[in-house]
Amino acid sequence: MVDYSKWDAMKFSDSDSEGSDNDDDDGPRVTSLNQPGRVTIGADGSVEIGQSSLGSSSTQQQQKKDDNFSSSSELPVVSGSISGDAVDISSLPNAKVDGGEIQQKQQQQQKRLEQLTRNGGKHTNTITAKQSTLNLPIYWSQDRYAVTLRVGFPTTQFPSRTVRVKVVGALKYEDRHSAVGSGSMMTDYIAKQSDDENPSYGSIRIVSVSGSDDQETVLFNGLLPRPIHLNHEEDEVEFEIEDSGIKNDVDVHIAEETCCDRFVSITMPKAVPMHGLVLWWDCPIIGFPKIDVSSIHDRNISNLSLGSAANTSSSSSSNVAKKEAFQKAWDEAHDMFREKMKKKEKQSI
Repeated sequence: MVDYSKWDAMKFSDSDSEGSDNDDDDGPRVTSLNQPGRVTIGADGSVEIGQSSLGSSSTQQQQKKDDNFSSSSELPVVSGSISGDAVDISSLPNAKVDGGEIQQKQQQQQKRLEQLTRNGGKHTNTITAKQSTLNLPIYWSQDRYAVTLRVGFPTTQFPSRTVRVKVVGALKYEDRHSAVGSGSMMTDYIAKQSDDENPSYGSIRIVSVSGSDDQETVLFNGLLPRPIHLNHEEDEVEFEIEDSGIKNDVDVHIAEETCCDRFVSITMPKAVPMHGLVLWWDCPIIGFPKIDVSSIHDRNISNLSLGSAANTSSSSSSNVAKKEAFQKAWDEAHDMFREKMKKKEKQSI
C-alpha cells in the first residue's frame, strides 16, 4: 500500500534559494494593485512596483465624471432646450435607445396587416353597445379556394366565451362545383332573399350573448355576395377566436383597433359553377367597398406562371378564352337556377 503522508509537508526550492537564510523565499509572493500601476523586473530578478501617473489620472477623471452624473438630479439637456446644448443620449451612462425595437414592431405590424388584407381589404363596422359607440375593424383576405373574414371585438366588453357565430346558406360539400346547388339549404335561402341587383347567397351573423336572460348584442350582420360550401363531413361553417396582433404603440393612426384585441375568424370555402374554375371575389359582404380583381396580387402571379411556358400572344388569347368560358358557364348556371325556381312548387309545412 502506498503511503501518501510523505507529501503532506513538502517544501519546494530552486538552486538559487538553497542555502539562503531568508524564509520569505519559500513560496510565491502576491501583491494586489488597487489602481493601475507599473511593474518593473530587474536583470537580477528584483521586482519594483510603482504607481502609474497616467492610469491614475484617467481613472480619477472617469470616477469624478461618474460621481457628478450620479449625484446630479437634473436630466440631460437636449438640442432645442433652454440652454441650447445638444447631448447624444446614446453616449450617456445607463442610456437605453430602443429605436431598433420600435422599427421591429412596425415591421411586424405591417406584416400582420398585409396578411389580414391579402387579396382583399379592410372595412369598419360601427355598432352601439352598452350606451357607447364602437368602431369594429373588419379585415378580409382570400386565395384561390377560400375567403377569410375577421371581425375585431374588445374582450373587455365582450368576453370570447360569449361570442356566437351563425353562417346560413352554405352549399353541401358535394355541391361545391355546382354553385346553384340542388336540394341544399342555399337554394331555399336564395328563394327568400333573391334580389335582381344584389342577389344574396347566405348570411353571417355574429353576436355576443350575456346576462341571465341571454341578451344578444349584434357585433356583425351581413349578406354574402357569392356562394360558399361546407367542408368535408361538416354540417356548419366553423369559426375561431384569435389574437388581433394589432397594437397602437407604434402608430397612432390606427386607434380604432386598440380596443379590439381579438378577432372572430371565419373561413368560407368558395363554391364555383364548374370544376376547375377560380372565382376571385371583389367584396366579402354585400355593401362593402369593392376591389379591382384585376389588380389582385395572387391572381397576377397565377396568370404569370401559367403563361410562362408560352409566348405573350398565346398567353393573352388563352386568358381571354378562359374569361369568356367562365362568364358563359356562370350565366348558364344562373339561367338554370332561375328556371328551376320558377317551376318549383311551394310546399306547405
